[in-house]
Amino acid sequence: MKTLITTLGIALLLSTAATRSIAQHTGEEKQKQRTAVGAGEVLVTRATIQSVDRDKREVTLKKDDGSTVTVKVPERARNFDQIKAGDVVTAAYTESVAVAVRKSDEPPSATGRESVERSAPGQKPGIEKTSTVQMSATIEKIDRDKRQLTLKGPEGKTKTVKVPEDMKRFDELKEGDQIVVTATESIAIEVTKPQQ
Repeated sequence: MKTLITTLGIALLLSTAATRSIAQHTGEEKQKQRTAVGAGEVLVTRATIQSVDRDKREVTLKKDDGSTVTVKVPERARNFDQIKAGDVVTAAYTESVAVAVRKSDEPPSATGRESVERSAPGQKPGIEKTSTVQMSATIEKIDRDKRQLTLKGPEGKTKTVKVPEDMKRFDELKEGDQIVVTATESIAIEVTKPQQ
């Protein structure tokens, strides 16, 4: 089923213009509580299953603009028999990035995790997959006149980056502080019966 849903969702996302909404979280109160900023983006798209060829394991999706795309569903995909013409495939892709500063004696690091939730056997197919990566880098040098930081990452490499003018707490940064970047991406795909 995971393969079925992922295949349908990727085909749907790649083959249609998605609706975008961007949310940014940079409230003044939150800025006072911690030195962190974040931004996120959500892409949502839908298509109707026009036909299902069970022998060839193909599904034809009809998009809102009237165009169609046919997707081959691998044998290992579960719950293929639950899909019917007229069902609606909804795919939502979310990505977000948060940047924070922390005081730390720990060395820079990089970690990642992934979670997958699937529909139970016999239900309409659905899946949500989330991947999160977190990386930290130590501030080695600060050039306040040029608004630049020299960062040392987990592999010991250094990189100098320009800090945007809108980062309000730049003057509070100190050598030895760590910049922590957390990036999360998620895809949620579901197949539902059409609404009457």
